[in-house]
Amino acid sequence: MTPTPDPYSLTPHGTVPDQAAELNQATVGRLNGVLLSTALKADTTMGIYPVDRTLAARIEDDVPGYGVSLAAQRMFLDKALEFMAKDRGIDQFVILRAGLPLGPKKTEKEEEEETEHSLVQTHLPAATTLLVARETVPCAHQTLVLERQEQARAATVLAPVHDVHGPLHALHGPENWSLDLGKPVGLTMVGDPAHWPGDVTDLMRAYHEELPPGSVIGVNTLGTAPPGSAAAAALDDLARHLAFTPEPQLTPRSQAEVESWFDGTGWTLEPPGVAPGSQWARPQPADIAGPELPAWGAVATRDAS
Repeated sequence: MTPTPDPYSLTPHGTVPDQAAELNQATVGRLNGVLLSTALKADTTMGIYPVDRTLAARIEDDVPGYGVSLAAQRMFLDKALEFMAKDRGIDQFVILRAGLPLGPKKTEKEEEEETEHSLVQTHLPAATTLLVARETVPCAHQTLVLERQEQARAATVLAPVHDVHGPLHALHGPENWSLDLGKPVGLTMVGDPAHWPGDVTDLMRAYHEELPPGSVIGVNTLGTAPPGSAAAAALDDLARHLAFTPEPQLTPRSQAEVESWFDGTGWTLEPPGVAPGSQWARPQPADIAGPELPAWGAVATRDAS
């Protein structure tokens, strides 16, 4: 593994791209919005540009498993949030790399867009949620949806994954609320490790130091594949397409590398440990059945100091 780069020297890796870079080319966040919407039949339109649909169509043709992997990733997120809320009694959540709102979807009341806060609320209606977006467009649309839904204990913030301190300590929303760091927090890092060059152990350790004991982190990342395999070729094709976005480097992670992030860092892995994303997503709904790229999921609890 290569040493962790200085995050503040990373341009564009790990940083928030400027607005011109976002609008002049497809972005990972918006591409994922297109492909996840297709996989989940969510009919998402907000925040998606023609350039995103063009590149997403090429990815669908060359890497059909990527959309299914995004759907499995979403199911991992849902299961991690359920564990945090129901098994650990956590009521405040931080969602890193929050994506475009999906939908609108029909609810009992009306058609509403779904954010990651919506996922949290299925397990704990009165939860507090902070959506941390890496891109300006998803952040703006998250804010609009939360305001339209009159969500009092949910807010958005634009920040890169290595800005560990800022989102956790800032005041949010018109009520100027903040996270209570005197009690556990549920934090998810879904997708980010595959877009971070080098080792991310120091990044994990930084979150360990900021989060209170009893906090739970859920991590999901694309994995490596045996050289010469169909999955390895698919990852190469995906990397080739993502080179046209503001996040041009794809870094799949091996199971051993993901496990190393938690060794000696004060995190205890929850069963089944570092497991394939498909295992976390079971049972897989029949309507998103199909090939998927290799991916790893892990849920870990911060030990008492």
